[in-house]
Amino acid sequence: MGFTFLFAGVDKLALDHSFLDLAAATSILAQLHGYAHASPLAPLITAVAIPNAWLMGVTIALAEIAVGLGVLTGLAFRLSAAGGAALSFLFFLTASWNVHPYYFGQDLPYMMGFVTLAAAGHGDLYVLGPWLERRLGVATMTPPRRGRAAPVPAPMSPERRLLLHAAVVGAAAIAIATVVRPLRDLLAGDDGSTTGALVGRLAASASAPGPGAPAGTAGGSGAATSPATGASAGGGSSALAIATTAQVAQAGAYGFQIPVQIGNASPGDPGIVVSLGSGKFAAFDAICTHAGCTVGYDPSAGYLICPCHGATYDPRHNAQPVAGPTNTPLTELPIAISNGEITLRA
Repeated sequence: MGFTFLFAGVDKLALDHSFLDLAAATSILAQLHGYAHASPLAPLITAVAIPNAWLMGVTIALAEIAVGLGVLTGLAFRLSAAGGAALSFLFFLTASWNVHPYYFGQDLPYMMGFVTLAAAGHGDLYVLGPWLERRLGVATMTPPRRGRAAPVPAPMSPERRLLLHAAVVGAAAIAIATVVRPLRDLLAGDDGSTTGALVGRLAASASAPGPGAPAGTAGGSGAATSPATGASAGGGSSALAIATTAQVAQAGAYGFQIPVQIGNASPGDPGIVVSLGSGKFAAFDAICTHAGCTVGYDPSAGYLICPCHGATYDPRHNAQPVAGPTNTPLTELPIAISNGEITLRA
């Protein structure tokens, strides 16, 4: 558990090139916007977290590194474990809140594991903290040598000991963050991705500029650049026109912005219309039902895939999830096709 949190913090700062890039489809800002849709902390996320998204991302990464270091070394062990439990509960209320049933959420087991560690302590097993203290004579009284009157230092108070441990863990976390952050640019590939080819394709294409950009491999908010207001890209006059059949068939999918409330889809949500072959099309709210990132279409697999955590939906079966951390399908949008134009039916 300690290693997982340590790696998670380092990953956010160095390995995941997009987490702190607020313009990216998988950034902390994009994820916070997704959490604000359904999380019980939505008002706090909107008022505090979203305006300070970059700072929130750095704070979370540093906290994860500190928790990992504290649990692995035994320094401020109970405090670190309690911090891990609090972070896991926060992740449950945001990233895992949309997972149904709730016991499929991956953050609750971490929370209960950290609660157990915080309650039980480490028992001097498999941690470096007690060994370091014994070597330095910090936590125990030092007896005088035989025949020599030497002062016996008082044992360190629990409060001072905890403060010292926490200071060491905090300083080490900042030092690690300072060292690994520059690795971000060194580890980035030609496409700017270090998190796998598929996620790289989804995130990179999501940031493609230009209104009405096709979403053939789009994965983020950048795909939803064709607002369904006024005329469509094909020159139609319907207020809810989103694309032409030729545009969707050519790219495999097409991104747009949902203009009105349609079922669970809210105005302004990114949408995506997918070609199913044989002249058939389907449209969905593109917000992932796991953590709220924007899904994109992978033409090689024929699935809608979330670039944040890998949730995968089958557009040919009403966007039912086939893999990843959710079992809730995307919201399907009713569409009509007339004279080669695809329109939403509100």
